[in-house]
Amino acid sequence: MTKQTKLITLIGICLCFCMAQFAFAQSDELYTRDSTYTFSETSGNVSLLRLKKGYLLGDGITFISGKGNFNLSPSLQTLYAVNTTNKNLSSPSSTFAINRARLNVFSNLFDNKVSLSARLNFAANYASVTTGNRSFNTVLQEANIEYRPNRTHVFNFGLRADYIDGRETRIEGESIGFIDRSLVSDAFDAIFDFGIRYKGNYRLGGKHLLKPYLSFTTGDGRSALQKNYGGFKYGVRLDYLPFDKFSRGGEFYMDDLYREEKPKLVVGVVYSYNDGATSAKGTNGGRWLYGDANQNILLPSYSKFGADYLFKYNGWYSMGGFVLTQAKVPSNIAGEFRLDGSFNAYATSQTAQQIKDRVLSRLNLGKGFNVQAGYLFPIDWAVGARYSTLNENNVSASFSDYDRSYTFVTTKYLSGHALKIQFELGYSQLKEALKTSTQNGNYYSQLQFTIQL
Repeated sequence: MTKQTKLITLIGICLCFCMAQFAFAQSDELYTRDSTYTFSETSGNVSLLRLKKGYLLGDGITFISGKGNFNLSPSLQTLYAVNTTNKNLSSPSSTFAINRARLNVFSNLFDNKVSLSARLNFAANYASVTTGNRSFNTVLQEANIEYRPNRTHVFNFGLRADYIDGRETRIEGESIGFIDRSLVSDAFDAIFDFGIRYKGNYRLGGKHLLKPYLSFTTGDGRSALQKNYGGFKYGVRLDYLPFDKFSRGGEFYMDDLYREEKPKLVVGVVYSYNDGATSAKGTNGGRWLYGDANQNILLPSYSKFGADYLFKYNGWYSMGGFVLTQAKVPSNIAGEFRLDGSFNAYATSQTAQQIKDRVLSRLNLGKGFNVQAGYLFPIDWAVGARYSTLNENNVSASFSDYDRSYTFVTTKYLSGHALKIQFELGYSQLKEALKTSTQNGNYYSQLQFTIQL
């Protein structure tokens, strides 16, 4: 049997495995669960702590009392992938991996006015190229406190996925319609950051909703838990929902699980400005530190603009977005700091333009476009397709070997996002400079199993 035949056979086995899931019974309970709590059990002035009754898959373990509730919710995503870069699909390689292994901790207090949340991802595989004080915890993803004085205003403080990245990042990894996020998200979204945030919910008469988001963060990602390098990052997002809110949180997952009876749409614009960028896109603060002739720290500014949307109706959904990034470099940079803190002055023969290009070559600069759509059949089987493209600036960091991606996915929902199986086929096209006579991109297939307890 040739290697090409083996790859095709393996893909066929994966498809057969997915098709076999039609035999599983689908529970509708996930879609009709009651998330309210009653606090009636007390003994004198002391509230009793007890387990919430009526467990459904994905609920986690919830303890409730007269003061609030406390929830522990683990999730696991196992992945098997096969890929090859050869045009004739020869010499495939395969990978078994734990894509995500998370523990979510959440608590509501004082009639839901205060909430605490934290998330650990034990499958974190980020490998920092820095050492010493510039390394950071790869397991802790979120840890924040939220205060809701009323239904209109929410204030958040701590580490969490930010509001000012693309719409894909507003959706948890267990709830996205594909196995991973798009090329565009990988290239430009910092996702996690530490800071203070605000989100609002305003009605403009009738069913029109306006949701403003404000963000004031370090711009350094999770490394800011040790130290904030450079200035701060300021961001704003404005979302408009012309047909009222989505059913049961449908704004924050992809496939239309609840089959919206009326069209639902959210369109948004987002802008952020990092006054002192020290890493390629704000995920590893302190990676690059520059200074003037007197060794005073000087850093480039980094700005990002985006626009995106999400539409759902009767099992159909479509989502897309556009991102553009730019940077400005101070004119008097004369060198950079090494990882040990010493200063490396640039050669006097280097021109101002050469130094500027050097700084810009370490930032993710350019633009990206992503669009995707899918349909959920009444038998809780979904299909979807995605197209993504990237365009790097000439002086940008090389943030991806690929400039175009085509992806097809099929998902069997066994119990909503709490239990599902996904199979994905895709092709990522190499940039023109990287193509050879035998390689023009990466062909891959992936099978992922998701369970949330």
